[in-house]
Amino acid sequence: MSYQYILLEKEEGIATIILNRPERLNALIPQMRVEMREALEDVAADADIRVLILTGAGRGFCSGADVGTVAERTEMAEDEPERALLLQPVATPRLLALMRNLNKPTICALNGVAAGAGTGLALTCDIIIASEQARFRIAFTRMGLPPADGISYLLPRRIGTHRALELVYTNDMIDAIEMERIGLVNKVVPHDKLIGAAKEMARKMFQIPPLTLALSKQCIYKGAATPDIESQIIMDNLVGSTLARTEDQREAQRSFIEKREPLYRGK
Repeated sequence: MSYQYILLEKEEGIATIILNRPERLNALIPQMRVEMREALEDVAADADIRVLILTGAGRGFCSGADVGTVAERTEMAEDEPERALLLQPVATPRLLALMRNLNKPTICALNGVAAGAGTGLALTCDIIIASEQARFRIAFTRMGLPPADGISYLLPRRIGTHRALELVYTNDMIDAIEMERIGLVNKVVPHDKLIGAAKEMARKMFQIPPLTLALSKQCIYKGAATPDIESQIIMDNLVGSTLARTEDQREAQRSFIEKREPLYRGK
């Protein structure tokens, strides 16, 4: 399938979605969100894909919603309900939910500026690897709006409430070094090594059975929101019992003992 505003590449078990409006720092427009959802659904259904990488074309990752496009469309709205609908594109929540609930690990290769909705996209990924040229800004509050697109949920869980509030209150632009210092990104690499570093990390995940990756992802995210440890331990044990009955779990044990690359079948 071909897309107008994104690129979807697949190679040796790794899918890469590239936001592709570089002349606008990959600012989001409705059609771009639709294409991203379609690409995510494609990746989710492709049994040959083990890991997803999300990145941007050009010097920006994603500068948020294309404010000019949104403003132009809202001025044309005939009534207040239509105006409100256009200001809150219904595609965004579904897109972020698809990212978070994807049955495969996701890596954001943060190649440049992330602002507004772009920060939400980055934070929704399981892992963030940043280029030295990456920058991060909330942006919503400067426009008189609260942090949207999942940021108020995702950001404090990644860096803590006090640091999240500082970024929200000040709208400061922080660089890659500061992002790494406060734990916003997993690591920072030279700009020309970014995609290589993301793919290297993705290939490490090939040592783990796909079902184990998918269910471990669910356990970690549920654990982050579960108020008591006992119920989470019960869930972990139930997941472990399920995985212990799979062919891939037995293959994981055999390949480890035999010191060879595992051959998983997703069963």
